[in-house]
Amino acid sequence: MNQGWQNLDGNGHYWPSQPQGMPPSYAAHSSDPLVSPDFAGWWGRSSALVPRIWKPSLILHAIIAVPTFAMALPARTYLEREQNTFAAALEARPTELPPIAGLVVAIMAVMVVSLIGGALYLVTTAACVQLTVQAATGRPVSLGGALRTGLRRTPALFGWGVLAALLGFVAILLCVLPVFYVAAALAVLPVVVTVERGVGIGRCFQLFHADLGASLGRVATIYGVAIGAALCLGVVSVIVQATAGALAGSVTDVLLNGAFTVAFGVVSSPFLVTAYADMRARREPFSTAHLMTV
Repeated sequence: MNQGWQNLDGNGHYWPSQPQGMPPSYAAHSSDPLVSPDFAGWWGRSSALVPRIWKPSLILHAIIAVPTFAMALPARTYLEREQNTFAAALEARPTELPPIAGLVVAIMAVMVVSLIGGALYLVTTAACVQLTVQAATGRPVSLGGALRTGLRRTPALFGWGVLAALLGFVAILLCVLPVFYVAAALAVLPVVVTVERGVGIGRCFQLFHADLGASLGRVATIYGVAIGAALCLGVVSVIVQATAGALAGSVTDVLLNGAFTVAFGVVSSPFLVTAYADMRARREPFSTAHLMTV
C-alpha cells in the first residue's frame, strides 16, 4: 500500500475533493474493500471477495447451467446431424442443391437456445455483481435479494448488450485493434448497468480512460485468464473429437463450456466489480460506501 494513500491515487495524484456535505465514511481510504491503489491491491481485494460469495454464486450458476445444458446439447446434436445430412447429399449430387429446410430449422433452434441461455446468463451476471456488492459493503450475502436485483436489471443489460454487440461488429469491420479496445472498455458494462441507472456504454469509456494504465492492467488480466482457460478446454474437445468421434466431441465441448462458464462466472464477478471500483475512484470521488444503497 502507498503510505497515506487515503489522499492519493495509484499514480501519486490527489483524489478529487469530496463533494460538500459528503460523510467522511464515503471517502476512499487504504482499507476500502473495493478501491485499491495498485494492481496488487486490486488482486488481493478481488481474491478476498471470492470466498465470501462463491457458495451462493455457485448455486445460482448451477441452477442456470442445468436448463441451459438440457437445451444446448440436443440443439447442438440436431444441428450436427442436419449438417452431416446436408453435406452427404451435396457430395452425392454436387450439381444439385440439397433440401435445406432441416438445416435451417436446426440453425434457428440453436439460435433460440442461445438467446434463452444468454438471457439466463444476464440474470446470473447481474445477480453475482449484487452478491459481490453485498459482501463488500458488509451486508448479509443474500442469493434471493441478489437474484431480484438481477431480474430487475436484466432488461437494461439486454438493451445495452445489444448496443455493445453492434459496436463490436462495427469495430470488427474497422480493424482488429478496435475490437480489443472496445472489448476492454466494455468489460465492466455488466457492473455499470447493475449498480448505476441510466448509463451504459458511454460511462464505460469514461471510466476506462480515467486511468488507462490501471484499467488495461486489470481488464487484460481478466481476459487473459479467460482466454487461456478457453484455449485449454478447446484443445481437450479437439482431442476427444479426434479419438472418440464427432458426437463425443460435441458432448464434451458442451460439458466443458458449461463447467467453464460456471467456474469463470463465480470467480470473475469480484474481479470485475473491483476493477469497476478502481476505474470509478480514479475519475471521481468514490468508495465502497457509495454502493450501500445498491
